[in-house]
Amino acid sequence: MRQLAEALGRDGAIVCIGNELRGDDAAGVEVARRLGGEMPWPVFDVRHAPESFLMKIVRARPASVLVVDAVPFGAAPGTVRLFDPEAVTGQGPSTHGPAPQMFLRALRMMHTCHQTVLGIQPEQTEVGSPLSEPVSRAVDRVIHALRVLAGRIADGRDPSA
Repeated sequence: MRQLAEALGRDGAIVCIGNELRGDDAAGVEVARRLGGEMPWPVFDVRHAPESFLMKIVRARPASVLVVDAVPFGAAPGTVRLFDPEAVTGQGPSTHGPAPQMFLRALRMMHTCHQTVLGIQPEQTEVGSPLSEPVSRAVDRVIHALRVLAGRIADGRDPSA
């Protein structure tokens, strides 16, 4: 929880990437859908075209950006891990296309901010399939953690406490 709070901070933005037609690749999209407008941070549901949202994100001027995406990193399905964007390089592309690192590089050129990738290990990304049970549980954990952090901010507390 502390690492997530430090990655997002009080003035961050959440960028959710994914393709809802490809099973577990919809993890980021599902996080955005379930967070709705209840967060103290702007939530961008960029689906499979994050580059189309660059200017909206830049205009929000976040101090940090948390990218939520299905990222294959060789762990058990549903494992959630925070990555430095450069660490995702060796992992290859995400399940829907180029790694989120390319989007983050473009963002960095337009707006300097701290960047972190919250990767969820997919189990399957078959076209037309639903979220797998392990990834659905991972989405639940991510939503819960973000709501706890939002509550701390709303109460005027340090979110990393």
